[in-house]
Amino acid sequence: MVPTIFVIFAVLAAVICVIGASLNSLVCLVFYKTKKLLNAPNIFIASVALGDLLYCVTSLPLLVVTNFHGRWIYGDYGCKATAFVATWSGLTSIMNLSLAGYERYIALVFLYKSQQTFTRRRAIRATVAMWLYALFWATMPLCGWSGFEPEGVGTSCSLRWKSRDNLDLSYNICLIFACYVLPVSIMIASYYKSCREINKGAKRAKKTWGKKSPFTKKALEMERKMVILFGVMTVAYLVAWTPYAVVSLVAMIAGPDVIGEVTASIPAYIAKSSVCYNPIVYVFLYKRLRRRMIAIVRRPKDSFTSSSRNETRSGDTLNLKKLSYKRTDGDKIENTNNNPS
Repeated sequence: MVPTIFVIFAVLAAVICVIGASLNSLVCLVFYKTKKLLNAPNIFIASVALGDLLYCVTSLPLLVVTNFHGRWIYGDYGCKATAFVATWSGLTSIMNLSLAGYERYIALVFLYKSQQTFTRRRAIRATVAMWLYALFWATMPLCGWSGFEPEGVGTSCSLRWKSRDNLDLSYNICLIFACYVLPVSIMIASYYKSCREINKGAKRAKKTWGKKSPFTKKALEMERKMVILFGVMTVAYLVAWTPYAVVSLVAMIAGPDVIGEVTASIPAYIAKSSVCYNPIVYVFLYKRLRRRMIAIVRRPKDSFTSSSRNETRSGDTLNLKKLSYKRTDGDKIENTNNNPS
């Protein structure tokens, strides 16, 4: 009979798989059906959803099966293949999330200027670069720089975090800095600087148009939404990945016997659950995308069309460019950027 801990991990993996696959596939479907939504920030969101969906459909089902067997049953090649996909998709999501945070900061910096920031083409190029960057780090263990092996209780595969070999240690240290410390630093710095830029923008709006002006109220509302968005984004990222990074670092420094098998597996499952956090944090905070999701789930064509028209007219999304105004002469104010996103 399979021990209880394996059953718990199997059920947990199944729940993560079902929720993650459902939400991320729905996100991808929304963007597929409404391509006009694919502006620069939403391209990053779509990329994250695609990476998370890839992990949900390729790795998590195998994890459910192996946990019910109480051991890894797919051999060495299966171990390497699933670990490679998990590493690639996970690193891709992490890097795209940090890139999305940076894009929001850049958008705020140029909010009252005429220069373009991230165009759709630039966003696609940046996204492809992140996929290739993650591919490089995921491929190195297959090329001899470190490797993949069963982790924790032995029902899933990952990097050789507990190895004391110099080659494995060098890869693990480089990976932590390049794919954890770097994106975390970018996200925190972007969040901090974005708050400052939003505060400056709100003060500028109050000074230019007055305290009770609709432009001022819109700027203040934008500030509140951006603080919530970036705050939740940063917290969700740290909650999902920090325990896994800490346990991996401890295993590298203190040796393989310091952390037990079950203890090592728990942070791994917390990190895996990020495939559920991402669509909630990055999509459900956008009313426009949420309404499109509801319309697609309900299926009626007229409902979807009506929803699209209503949302095109309404300004309920966090559209930074619509606040780009300047004085032209006297009290006359004109919009300097009419590009809808």
